[in-house]
Amino acid sequence: MTTRAAVFTICVIWLFPVVVFVPWVFVYGERTFPVDGGRYEFVACHAEWPSQWMFRAFTVGVVFFTCYLLPLLCIGVFYALIAARVWRRRVSNLAVQSRAAANIRRSKIRLLRMLVTVVVLFATSWLPLYVINLRRVFNAAPAAGSPEKRLIDSYLGPLAQWLGASNSCVNPFVYCYFSHAFRSGVAALLRAVFCRSSSSVSQSTTLELGQQQRHLQPAAAAAAAATADVDVMVTSGRRCRDDEDEIEIIALSSRTTQDIQAGLL
Repeated sequence: MTTRAAVFTICVIWLFPVVVFVPWVFVYGERTFPVDGGRYEFVACHAEWPSQWMFRAFTVGVVFFTCYLLPLLCIGVFYALIAARVWRRRVSNLAVQSRAAANIRRSKIRLLRMLVTVVVLFATSWLPLYVINLRRVFNAAPAAGSPEKRLIDSYLGPLAQWLGASNSCVNPFVYCYFSHAFRSGVAALLRAVFCRSSSSVSQSTTLELGQQQRHLQPAAAAAAAATADVDVMVTSGRRCRDDEDEIEIIALSSRTTQDIQAGLL
């Protein structure tokens, strides 16, 4: 994908929901509600639809369709095409009963399970919220103070809202569970971050050690610095080892360190 195509796709993705929810700008407005027999006033943003039919048509035909059914249909169809293409892919000059062929089959099965899991999680995480909203649209509102209204407003509604929003962060955990390559990439990223911070700490420690030893004898200071360098090398060798791009760090033994100190002194 070219940069122009990527920018165009991102703009379409953002503009589409903006256009879909433009009617909310016109139907929502500030409204004052009397509370406790008119003794108090409660101001809230409230929707004033011209008719109940328009409200139901917008909720079902626009919100439910474009925000739930259409995305679910898209990811279902596209993931099915991806799964079919991956499953049909064959490696030439590879024996069917070989170990490599078995590993490829297991990788394909893991990929299919991952795609199905992503689709199922999207469907199940957003469905409760839309069920509650559609029930509010087509059924009579429960009486104020009733156990049903208290259950929906205090527990089911917030839980459904949280469950739908959680779908935005659950997919990376699914990828980590099913994909070894994704886990390796995340592990490499974390190692790079922690190794960088560990390297900064080691450099600052070495600098502080040099400043503290300015008042020592030159030979003793050199011996202490050599020992510190060896310790830093050992620490770096333990913490910053990368399986894909391994850097050999040779740490001197304690006996060799003592010989260096004796020679310097």
